[in-house]
Order: sequence, then structure tokens, then C-alpha cells
Amino acid sequence: MGEQSMKAANTLNAWGSVTQLFHWGMFLLILLQYTLAYTMLDLPPSDQKWALFDWHKQIGLTLLLLVFLRFWWRERHPIPKNSEKAPSWDHILSKANIWILYILMFSFPLTGFLMTVLGGYSVSYFGLFTIPAFMEGPNIYAQSFLIAHIWISYILYVFVGLHILGGLYHHFIVRDNILLRMLPHT
Repeated sequence: MGEQSMKAANTLNAWGSVTQLFHWGMFLLILLQYTLAYTMLDLPPSDQKWALFDWHKQIGLTLLLLVFLRFWWRERHPIPKNSEKAPSWDHILSKANIWILYILMFSFPLTGFLMTVLGGYSVSYFGLFTIPAFMEGPNIYAQSFLIAHIWISYILYVFVGLHILGGLYHHFIVRDNILLRMLPHT
């Protein structure tokens, strides 16, 4: 199994290292985004607060790019087979949760980006380029995307939580390798 897990591409029995990197890397970046958001919102106006906002926007754009790359990769490589030990309802719920997570991973950074550029703020991407504001803010469009961004952040908690519970359910109750095949092996 260690030999299989070292392959970059997925097989019908295991997730490849590229998929694992997308999975865990995006998870860590999303955790960082939540940490930055809660930290920056609690700070009084300051250079530190605006620097955290800049980092949050740059990482958000990175996540938007990564979700496209992740989806592109997923569509070009096999998806490992479902567990033969799990009931059919589990396969349906698992697939639904995965697709909802993809929708959320796409819409979460997109709403943040639109909130920003429609609200009168530009987005510098790590000094490589700057996306200018599309209109002056504040306005109803930016406010609408802010509300959507906040709601998506809460909904994402729920579906990531279900995803984690599903992995633990497979590991401890079904006792299959669903959780283990997303973990890097040495």
C-alpha cells in the first residue's frame, strides 16, 4: 500500500499524492482563512488589520485557483471505488456531501472576491498583479456578497464537519480504509 500511495495519480483503490496535497493543503488554507478572518475582524483599524485583510484576500484568490485545479485534476483521474462494506445510502450521502463541498469551496472565495472588488477595493496578488475595484463602495452589491460570504462560511463548517464525521464513521464503525486512503503513507 505504501508503494501505491506514493504515486501522483489516483488509482481505483487509492487517492494519489496530488489529490492528497489538494485535499490537505486546501483544508489548511481554509483553516488559516478562518483564523485570519476572526483575528482581523476583532482588531481596531490599524496597519496590522489591513495587512491581515490583504493576506486574507490573497489566500482567498489562491483557494479559488486551487479549487479549479483540484476539480480539473479530479475530472482527469480515476476516483477510488466506494467501500464494499458501507451501505448504499452511505455512497449517496458521501457523493452529495463532496459535491456540496466543491460548490462551497468555489463560492466561498468567489463571494469574498466579488464583495471586495464591488465594494471599492482592489486586490493585490502577492505583489504580482493587482485586480482593480470594479465600482465604488460601499454599495448594495458588496453588501449582498458580504452576507453570502458569511452564510457560506457557516454552511462550510457544517459540511466539513459532516465530511470529518463520515471519515470517522468509516474508520471506527464500518472499519474500512476510506479514511486511511486519504492519509499520506510512508
